[in-house]
Amino acid sequence: MAIVTSNEILTRVNKLLNDPGYTRWPKDELLNYLNDAQRAIVLRRPDSYTADIDDFACVEGTKQALPADALKLIDVTRNESGKAIRGPYNRQVLDDNYDTWYAGKTATEVELYIYDERNPKTFYVYPGVVANINLTLVYSKAPASITIENNDTGEVIALDDIYVNAIIEWILYRAYAKDAEYAADPNKSQMHMNAFRSQLGEKNQADVAMMGQEKGQ
Repeated sequence: MAIVTSNEILTRVNKLLNDPGYTRWPKDELLNYLNDAQRAIVLRRPDSYTADIDDFACVEGTKQALPADALKLIDVTRNESGKAIRGPYNRQVLDDNYDTWYAGKTATEVELYIYDERNPKTFYVYPGVVANINLTLVYSKAPASITIENNDTGEVIALDDIYVNAIIEWILYRAYAKDAEYAADPNKSQMHMNAFRSQLGEKNQADVAMMGQEKGQ
């Protein structure tokens, strides 16, 4: 849960840029970079901003489209009855053993789901269902942009506070990219991009280590 406001981040960035009065980099410009930073993080870490809904209504059949605001499917957890759904399942196994499974449309509960990240807005369920069967979905979505008015009234960032440092590095990357031809160090922009990637990479490693510990318990 976030408690850090966007304005707090902009103030920190402004001090790092040594730009009193937001002269070289106006506040609204830095805020645009902050909004871009949150979206860039979600693209790299889809689990950083998710929706967990219990009322996804299936259309008839096996092929289902994610909600309009979805970027990527994280999980399909259960039926409305509470019965768990397995997956993501290997589509090739179904194709090899039951090549007409796509035609199903009479089931009232889903047993498993199939998802291919190369087609991120679509997933399949097995068996194919009648219309309006409700499932619980978890999916990633893009954070809404913070307006300058909301920034000035104390709106918190959309992502968890653990991403604050990565957001700052992205803003500095964009700021110095604008100023590259004037900057004393032309590599400053790339340095902050590398730091941004490092921040997210270290979190990935920590998450993997934590999952390993949990499996070992």
